Amino acid sequence: MRRHGESELRGSRDTVPAEKARPRCPARALATWFLLALPVAVPSDWAANAQPAAMVRDALLIDGSSSNPLSRTDILIEGGRIAGIGPPGSLELPDGAVILDASGKTVIPGIVNIRGLAGLVRSPERPQNHFHRSEALAQLGTYAAYGVTTTATLGPDGAVVVRIRQDVDSGSIRSAARVMTPIRALTLSAPRATRFPGLGPVFQVVRSPEEGHRAVDELANEGADYVEFWDGSSNSRAGNASRIPTAIVERASHHGLRVMIVNSNEESASRLVRAGAKVVGSSITDTDVSEAFVSSLIASNAVYAPALSDEAVAFEYGEEATWLDDRYLRRSSLSGVTGLLRGPWKMRQALDPDRALKIYRFDTARRNLRRLEAAGVTIGLASASGFPGTFEGYSDYREAVRMKRAGMSAASVIRAFSSGSATALGIDRERGALKPGHLADLVILNANPLENIHNLRELHAVFIGGQLAKL
Repeated sequence: MRRHGESELRGSRDTVPAEKARPRCPARALATWFLLALPVAVPSDWAANAQPAAMVRDALLIDGSSSNPLSRTDILIEGGRIAGIGPPGSLELPDGAVILDASGKTVIPGIVNIRGLAGLVRSPERPQNHFHRSEALAQLGTYAAYGVTTTATLGPDGAVVVRIRQDVDSGSIRSAARVMTPIRALTLSAPRATRFPGLGPVFQVVRSPEEGHRAVDELANEGADYVEFWDGSSNSRAGNASRIPTAIVERASHHGLRVMIVNSNEESASRLVRAGAKVVGSSITDTDVSEAFVSSLIASNAVYAPALSDEAVAFEYGEEATWLDDRYLRRSSLSGVTGLLRGPWKMRQALDPDRALKIYRFDTARRNLRRLEAAGVTIGLASASGFPGTFEGYSDYREAVRMKRAGMSAASVIRAFSSGSATALGIDRERGALKPGHLADLVILNANPLENIHNLRELHAVFIGGQLAKL
């Protein structure tokens, strides 16, 4: 059987380009770094204070909602939002505005990841069973360094995650990705992820419809943005097991919360979509999807985010993972992690008796993505980054590449990680596309990703709410 692993990210056309990534810089040096890298003179307080306005001038614009890019476009940023878009010279420049010459560069919306994790200490050289605000902020900064401007995250301490969300949104914390959170994931049984230290508290087992109602009520009171439900019960459809998911979806609707399901079984996923779930945040891998499933997603205006990387992480370390030497990974890699993946993980996965089955499921996931996207289903990006075996930001880049290799066009991939993901999270009125009135969450690239999806790694600058977060 053909092996897939990292080879799925290589090909004559999509070969990873020569490394051009800049080294990660300490937070205290960010202001100096910005000034050295910007192509125009910038006030010395750029990194310290809110700038009144900025003009990104003469860029190729991929706005995240339309299919056709706009060449030679000016983008005016005021008050943290997109104030105007037009041909060069067509927008009135406010007094004191900073001009960024983006000629020859490409501007895309910031990446929106609908499944992630930030805050757990995961390095094998440090205690792993702790959740820290400082760790979460560092990892959210790593997301931003890869162009991820919004990420969903679970957290053992919901109050900490909600406070971080408020601080980032208010602008009191800079250089960190915005946060959306379901607080905890509800589930019928503890998933395999709970075997990793520190992950147990991010899942709440629900044993009855009544418990499901109470759990959703608690999440709503704690400030959850949506409900995430992991349904691993495809072989148990009798009694409570068949009623709990529907009870959760109905209760979430009562609170005005969207439901994202993590489910690999078509039958149960279809049932929950018909009940009102708006997002499938995982791949269907038990079968090639049926026409009925495709129709149910379209009829419900549901978003399908396949999380291909979540499938691949179960087997990809069983062979030589040469991408672990990629310098672009270094800004995301934690101390001691690559040694762990090349050692114990590689041995365990290489000897896994279910390895061939996991590769088959990955192939099924890719076929299903291709089928659903071609049928017109809205696609989003769910990288599951931040969980063991994954990397904040870098896994999001790899997910985009995998989606392209599965058969999506580069333009479709960009729409998936921008407007598609924003639709999934219910934030598409102000994020996920570059248009007047939307938040100025954008990425400036040195090369065009429509020509080669790997150009997503050619980051020049990242703006979050009009603030220069990374460059």
